[in-house]
Amino acid sequence: MRVVAAACLFAAACATSPAPPAERLAGCWIGRDGAVTTTMRWLADAERPGVLAGARLIYGADGSVSNTDYALAPGTAGSRLCELGADGAAARCWEVAEGEGGSLESGRAFIDRHGERLRIAIIGDGPEQLVFAGRRDGCD
Repeated sequence: MRVVAAACLFAAACATSPAPPAERLAGCWIGRDGAVTTTMRWLADAERPGVLAGARLIYGADGSVSNTDYALAPGTAGSRLCELGADGAAARCWEVAEGEGGSLESGRAFIDRHGERLRIAIIGDGPEQLVFAGRRDGCD
């Protein structure tokens, strides 16, 4: 009986564990905050297997558009989220928080997906930096 109960607990723990960061991000997302619309697209990087390429576009109320590129790649201690510079090289990188452990020194990326909602934030070394918050959108 104890073996069956332990097996059930183990199976339940596996079933409720969060998906890997790449599975949480993959696809297209949209967020609206008043007159500002933000889109984020995460697709497989054709040149780097195992890496997701992310593009965030912010459409301002004044008609302006700003673009920031990101990459989610395997790192030494899990996944790393990197903001890319104009040359395509990593300008800033953060370890993606997995579970409850780990230091916030130098910041950590928190990728939270609940159903069709996604939130990406950098926490540590100052106030929280919101990268994206929105819902699932179709990829055109």
